[in-house]
Amino acid sequence: MSSNILERIENETDLTKSERKLAQVILKDPAIVVNENIAQLAKRAQVSEPSVCRFCKRFGADGFPAFKLVLSAVVSANKVNRVEGVKQGDTVEDVVTKVISLGKNSLLKLEKNIDETMVAKVIDVVSQARRIVVLAQGLNTFVGVDFQNRMLNLGFATELYTDKQAMSLALATLRVSDVALCISSNGEEIDLIEALQASFNTGAITVSICPKDTKLSKATTLSLAIEDHDYLNFDSLMSSRISLLLVSQILIGGIQLRRGIAIKDYKDKLSNARAKAFYFNQESNQEQSTKEDDSGELKSNTPITTLDWHPY
Repeated sequence: MSSNILERIENETDLTKSERKLAQVILKDPAIVVNENIAQLAKRAQVSEPSVCRFCKRFGADGFPAFKLVLSAVVSANKVNRVEGVKQGDTVEDVVTKVISLGKNSLLKLEKNIDETMVAKVIDVVSQARRIVVLAQGLNTFVGVDFQNRMLNLGFATELYTDKQAMSLALATLRVSDVALCISSNGEEIDLIEALQASFNTGAITVSICPKDTKLSKATTLSLAIEDHDYLNFDSLMSSRISLLLVSQILIGGIQLRRGIAIKDYKDKLSNARAKAFYFNQESNQEQSTKEDDSGELKSNTPITTLDWHPY
């Protein structure tokens, strides 16, 4: 029996009515099926126990116990764990557990599906940008604000725009060596997509962090895909923004390494600027860094090398 039993069930088209019911229940909550007996599964799927046995044999198992063993291995390997959203009647303990579990699932899905080759390309492009323009709207704005502030703390000329007219004006003034970064949880914001038209023929590179195969992903030069969430669903709102925030932090971590030499030049000035915002002064730690040669473009499976490069 195939180790990827869930994909086999999902892709099987020649199922009887009872088998379709079972497939729907199993695919919806595979982790629950692993912990129940045949009678419980049959009751939830509203089919007979013999139907469950026939279903298991159809997919290569001698019976329901053998089917559960294979399913358990897939659930464990893929960390499949559907979490029910917060609902009326939940206790505070339920809310805490569910919200944290939703967050964990978002991180696990991102870790499993993120395109590391595309991450390397985006880090390389943004690291060498003269000017970075960040575009974000609505509930995605806080991710844009965080990214802008983090990049300013690294010494990058970074701007954030949230309304269509300002976005269009900023994009129209881009030129070669500039980067526009679009942050979207659904990839379908009309203002963002239409504003990008102003960047055409400027020579700038446009990057998006959004679900794949969306209008925004197709409108930018490079696109980092996050999971496609139901952005009208309350629980998905949190999950999508966790993914956006984490991807932005991955980029910042890589950029910090890629532009280590240039960042070091700004370190004292930036530290002094930050210190003025507080009632205490922090002594800056002088770190020794070794200049590294960079003979080629950044790869996803090699250590991040530092660019000896200055935009000004």
